[in-house]
Amino acid sequence: MSESNRVRIAYRAAGSTDPWQIVRRTGDALTAGTETVRSDEIRSDRQRSGQKVTTITAGGTLDIEMAAESYDDFLAAALCTTWTADVLTVGTTTIKFDVIKSYLADDEHIVFKNMEVSQLSLTAESGAKITGQITLMGTEVDTDYVPGADTFTDAGTGLIFDSSNNLNGVTVDGSALVNTTFKALGLTINNNHQTDQGVGSQFQNHFKGSCDITTTSTIRMASSALDLWRSSIANVPVALAFNMADNDGYSYAFALGEVYLSTEPPSGALDAILDLSADGTAAVAPSGEMISITRTVPAVTP
Repeated sequence: MSESNRVRIAYRAAGSTDPWQIVRRTGDALTAGTETVRSDEIRSDRQRSGQKVTTITAGGTLDIEMAAESYDDFLAAALCTTWTADVLTVGTTTIKFDVIKSYLADDEHIVFKNMEVSQLSLTAESGAKITGQITLMGTEVDTDYVPGADTFTDAGTGLIFDSSNNLNGVTVDGSALVNTTFKALGLTINNNHQTDQGVGSQFQNHFKGSCDITTTSTIRMASSALDLWRSSIANVPVALAFNMADNDGYSYAFALGEVYLSTEPPSGALDAILDLSADGTAAVAPSGEMISITRTVPAVTP
């Protein structure tokens, strides 16, 4: 009998025989969905014939809790690039993984091949864990994979990030907002994948499009928060930056040089704390980049 906590998910470079890297996650929706057709043949006995599978869609989502080092490969794949001197910016190189989903209690294994990151999101709310979701799209499924001599690398064990201890340094145009604070912050990278299917194949092909980077934020109302609304009315972008770090010195500095905001002044209510909610759309900044993510990796003690 299957057990829910005996499901293991791991990944490696597509087409390689590298060791599988086990993924830390809180849930997943990786599957191979099907589309079917049936004959419209008219029968005098009113009965219908069987159906045929015409399309198989490989992919799904991984739900995660942000932690140091655990998702560096997926961050790079979401931006279609690789870490260069510990920095990521938007690139043009498609990164593909093979992903294995193992039902360990039953010794059953499914491999999703050529999986691309179509979207990655991170969400931080005050007093809560920093969570995220990775959306993957593949082109093939091996429904009866046998690991054989495959090896698996254990997932990291570092403490997860939360918005109270691991998120800091939130700035707008290089400075912290005055007399207020961010109560929530979110970031989404969307590669606008397009999908088609060729004759002679049940599987779909996926093609990345432009990179859309959007933000969400909730800010306690103050004059400096209302200035963000004024910026949105004037269509003047702001620079947004924030840091995530663990206690051992592993950190990520996120910088978006040009973010166009959409927001409205908040309305009052009885005994309420006024908050201003702002959605942002990143654009290419004068630096030539929409976003940069700089990681600091602590030195390993011999």
